[in-house]
Amino acid sequence: MARKKVTSKDVAKAAGVSQATVSYVLNNVDRANISEKTRLHVQQIARDLGYTPNVVARSLVQGRSINIGMALFHPHEQIFIDSWLPNILTGFGSVIQQYGFRLLVERVNDKQQYESIINLLHGHEVAGMVVQSTLGSEFISTELINQGIPVVIFGSLSEHIHYSVSSDNLTGVRTLINHLIGLGHQRIACISYAPEGTVEHASDRLTTYYETLAAAGISPDPSLVRFGAFDPFTGYEAMRDLLRCKPRPTAVFGMNDTMAIAAMAAIQEAGLRVPEDIAVVGFDDDRFAAFTTPSLTTIHESQREIGHHAGEMLIDLLNDVKPAVPNLILPTQLVVRKSCGAHLTQQDLVP
Repeated sequence: MARKKVTSKDVAKAAGVSQATVSYVLNNVDRANISEKTRLHVQQIARDLGYTPNVVARSLVQGRSINIGMALFHPHEQIFIDSWLPNILTGFGSVIQQYGFRLLVERVNDKQQYESIINLLHGHEVAGMVVQSTLGSEFISTELINQGIPVVIFGSLSEHIHYSVSSDNLTGVRTLINHLIGLGHQRIACISYAPEGTVEHASDRLTTYYETLAAAGISPDPSLVRFGAFDPFTGYEAMRDLLRCKPRPTAVFGMNDTMAIAAMAAIQEAGLRVPEDIAVVGFDDDRFAAFTTPSLTTIHESQREIGHHAGEMLIDLLNDVKPAVPNLILPTQLVVRKSCGAHLTQQDLVP
């Protein structure tokens, strides 16, 4: 015999409060004048009874969808394999699930797929949307924000979408390159994670790499720059090519941890040591960065926080609350481990 579904009326009866009070508590209605003691009591009773909200019924009452859309514009093939997007999804999902929303993820690679996203918005099949573009914010049309549905962009800024969450990754690049310069390196190579000119983020990081070297009085050398294509094997091949340079670089900036770890493999396979012969640094602080040999010096970018704040921003907009900071930029942090050679004395390093 099927177990009877617990209703909010059952919770109200067991808690000794009105059904309206239960509704306010379980729907996180901040404006309701409910004491913290009552709130905790109702939540505990709901858990004890095994109550689960009927999000479909709630959506009918509120007159909006229970779905949140996530549109990935022109993503590279590795996007679901690399840790960046799963981390974003973890942070974002932890917020929207609290409010009974479900997530629809769509890859948008052509005009037909783009039109399907517009139809999704126009038909109010989603209550709100977060978007990300690999190619850059200029590919995100004003059509997205002309449907009367809240939209937040994550990972970058956009002139069309006025609410965003990103990290201060260019300051992170400057910090990383200056760290290597401070260790005495002059010939600092760079391996981009994307083919030349294809990804706005990668182009911005490359420009910052050049500018930081120039600001330190080091003439940027384009012959020390190679371009991967998201896959670690392309970073490995890029490093093998850099090893043919005469003189070879004394340090390598992998534009993400995938490129940096692949570069270390190529260096060690060639019979050279990291960091004694060539220092290596990455970017992202992937979960494996601390467990490489040697452990990888990198920039920590809190991707889960990006997703979490994007979720909170979208929920605010859904509740007609204007976010206090419309374009939130989260700080990055240098994580010094062994691959850069900071733990070694000058005598340990080969010039």
